[in-house]
Amino acid sequence: SDVAALLSLLERRPAVPLVATHTPGAPTGPCLSRLLDILSARSVALPPLRERVDDIPALLTAFTGHPSPGRPPLTWSLDARRALEQHTWPGNVAELAHVVREVAERRRATGPVRREELPYGLRVPPATRRLSGMERAERTAILEALRRHGDNKARAAESLGIGRATLYRKLRAYGMDQA
Repeated sequence: SDVAALLSLLERRPAVPLVATHTPGAPTGPCLSRLLDILSARSVALPPLRERVDDIPALLTAFTGHPSPGRPPLTWSLDARRALEQHTWPGNVAELAHVVREVAERRRATGPVRREELPYGLRVPPATRRLSGMERAERTAILEALRRHGDNKARAAESLGIGRATLYRKLRAYGMDQA
């Protein structure tokens, strides 16, 4: 297995640079347990991005410093940076990197990136009321469908198995109809 091969490599050559993450409570086996023992001896605890929003400007600079050939580096408006800082970043830094790539690929305008150019889920302000678990799951599914379909509400509604009127009603209910 891949885990056994990695474990064997680390036992033979302990100075191999490696970055790994682990979800507590995930299934483990004998090889994985041994691998976690080896890796945890040299672990660095890094808080999630939502707890380090002050790092976002530096990360944006790092991710946008090498644009595609023929394109200038992206710069970010204050409003766009605020929207990025308000996001909860469940995918952490990898999610931010993906957002930067997505904006760079879709962008045709010049000047700083504006809030309106961000993926739909980042353009909308955070909900002002506390949502139930079911509402959060539904809101996340809606945002993901909108992202997947390039903010096309008709296609997003169809992929969710709901009508457009229902989608618009849910967008209003979750305070996502302003973007």
